[in-house]
Amino acid sequence: MKDSCESGGSLDKKSGWLSWIRSTKADRTLVAVSLGHTVTDWYPNSLFIILPYLATDLGLTYSQVGVLMGWNYFTSFFVNLPGGLIVDLVGKTGVLLGLAVALTGLPYALLGFSTSYAMAILCITFVGIGSNLWHPAALSFLARRYPDRKGLAMALHTMGGNLGSACAPMAVGLALTVWLWRRVLLVNFLAGMPLGFVLWRLLAKVDTARGDGRRTALSLHEYGHAVQTMARNKSILLLCSLGGLRAMTSIGLFTFLPIYLAHELEYPPALVGTYMTVVQGAGILASPVSGILSDRRGRRPVLATGLVVTSFLLVALALLKLKLFFVGALAVLGFFLFSLQPVILAWMMDVAPASLRGTTVSALFGIQSLFAGFSPVICGFIADRFGILYAFYFLASTIFAANVLVYLVPGRVTRASSS
Repeated sequence: MKDSCESGGSLDKKSGWLSWIRSTKADRTLVAVSLGHTVTDWYPNSLFIILPYLATDLGLTYSQVGVLMGWNYFTSFFVNLPGGLIVDLVGKTGVLLGLAVALTGLPYALLGFSTSYAMAILCITFVGIGSNLWHPAALSFLARRYPDRKGLAMALHTMGGNLGSACAPMAVGLALTVWLWRRVLLVNFLAGMPLGFVLWRLLAKVDTARGDGRRTALSLHEYGHAVQTMARNKSILLLCSLGGLRAMTSIGLFTFLPIYLAHELEYPPALVGTYMTVVQGAGILASPVSGILSDRRGRRPVLATGLVVTSFLLVALALLKLKLFFVGALAVLGFFLFSLQPVILAWMMDVAPASLRGTTVSALFGIQSLFAGFSPVICGFIADRFGILYAFYFLASTIFAANVLVYLVPGRVTRASSS
């Protein structure tokens, strides 16, 4: 059963995709939300490029690097849960989105002052606060605003994040040819502050524009009962697990691929950043394609195709030792890897209780963070013990496991009750 649209942005399907896309061009709020996601994804993808040089400066082993990044995602798991509760109980979407943008970059700037492994661990503890508040607020808002085009709306939001993810590695890689990694982190933060302020002002207006940011608040008793109902929904549990396995693959790859390029192949920082931009940049194209296809053809076939291709590409890259057809293979890998997330998000919004979308998104991203936390730790120990290429074989196995789960999600989409 389709939920009603609480605000503008929904069109009858007969009017076509082109008309809907044209209608969103004038929607400054959609653009602002997408740009906000660009900011929140810029910072973590800057860290992936800085990581090899931070590790060298602090004298870290692969295992220590894995624990550092794993700790990043373990702490994000605990931050995600209250984020969804705040979104569903408080509302005020625009204020929360603006706050999330403001909080994202600060911990990364503080990381630039780390002089020991312990200080780096302490700074990493707080880097997930902003982005983990952003996702439940932004995605629940988009699901309400575009109920009949959730796949494309999630794709455009993901596309904004992919833009930040793609531009950050190359920009940071070039900056590292001029400055030390510590200064790069500080400049990175200062450069993002003006855009963060502009987005704060624009997104704060969402709360008073056509009621987009307001919703009927639940009592704590109603919220607790609804969460229990959500937790028993098989589709939600399986999609959370599926998203977790995808996150393991993604985070493990983006943690150790730059290290492999910088340490093993001895590529300069600018080239490392360029190669990572190729992977991330392919996701800009992948998101709208997969989102539109999943709205028209169904979530399962699009997701299954992306999982299968990603798993085989990872195995092929490991067997080829990441050298033959390197750039082309990375571009194809990035295209299919980044095609998965908007489909998972749209499928989750299909089955989520309308009054608990923020909490459902938090559950998804919380499980993704938990799974992702294990990935760099396991990859780090594998790399120290057997060699870094064996870490990529492990990552291929995680995406193979996700292939199984996608067929276990119930075929008939039934929305969980929120009452």
